Amino acid sequence: MNKFSLLTAALLGAGTGAAQAATLDFGSGPALPVMCSSDTLGTGALVACTNNGYINQAYGDVAGALDVSYGQVLQPAGTSLRWWSSGYNNLWGVPWADGTDTQSHARIDLRALNGHAVTLSQFDFGAYPSVPRNATIDVYDLGTHQSLFHYQGNIGNGASHTTFGNLNLSSTAGLRIEWRDTAYNVGIDNIVFDVSAVPEPSTHALLLAGLGIVGLISRRRRR
Repeated sequence: MNKFSLLTAALLGAGTGAAQAATLDFGSGPALPVMCSSDTLGTGALVACTNNGYINQAYGDVAGALDVSYGQVLQPAGTSLRWWSSGYNNLWGVPWADGTDTQSHARIDLRALNGHAVTLSQFDFGAYPSVPRNATIDVYDLGTHQSLFHYQGNIGNGASHTTFGNLNLSSTAGLRIEWRDTAYNVGIDNIVFDVSAVPEPSTHALLLAGLGIVGLISRRRRR
């Protein structure tokens, strides 16, 4: 790579943060995943999940960039979501909320930290026990509280789960995934997202100035 190409690559690299892609997968069986908590709040020691266990609040965190939290809106404050192995269509390992088909509400927050942004691209939902269930699903921007995605309808079709893909929902504050009516018999899995650093305004200015220099060098070379 010549000096001109190196300079261009360095400037473009300064303007964008490297994205960290990840998937919140709550198990694939038959081994029990170690992502549950020794207490109901989800703040205890990490333990292997068993049916009715509580998801550990540390699961899915990206150090210095993203804090993931799990909660039941209609249960005692601070209670984490529960875990179940199979039966939610063909998904294996899902978080769900206590209650009933009409009185259950689950929440997962993907909170961006330290100048990062989070982009959500996909998640799967399954219904127990492979029977279509009506659910309401929303994704909110944690900064503006604006609804970025809304769905109301059946989850699951026979043995197959329902996939919501190509979402491309982004926020510099973070995103909140909520589902209700029912979050008891509807569980989530395979939450696909990435986290990237957001350039500071000074970095944008440096990038523009640098690209101007690159353009000037290019014009001089053509002469």
